[in-house]
This record gives sequence, structure tokens and C-alpha cells, in this order.
Amino acid sequence: MSASVQTILALGLVALAAALLGWHFFLRKKPPGCGGTCGAVSPEIKKLRAKLRR
Repeated sequence: MSASVQTILALGLVALAAALLGWHFFLRKKPPGCGGTCGAVSPEIKKLRAKLRR
């Protein structure tokens, strides 16, 4: 392989890696948990949380 082909391949790999890192960095992630819409939290706890937020 010539030096120019190796340079182009190396730059391509670096650009691909940078694109993947940027994609994962700027990708919006869903917050953990169910966001308060699941049945795991009882109504009493929801009322207590609402009181404590005030």
C-alpha cells in the first residue's frame, strides 16, 4: 500500500470515529424510569411528591 492510500484510509477511520462519538454525544437520551406514568408509584407517593415540590 502506498503512503497516500494509507493516509486517506487513516483519515477516513478518524472521521468515522469522530462522527460516531459526536452522534452518541448529541443523541438525546430518554430519562431513566417511566416518567411517572407507570403503575409502580402509588397515588399516595404521587401526592406526597406534589406537596414536596411546592
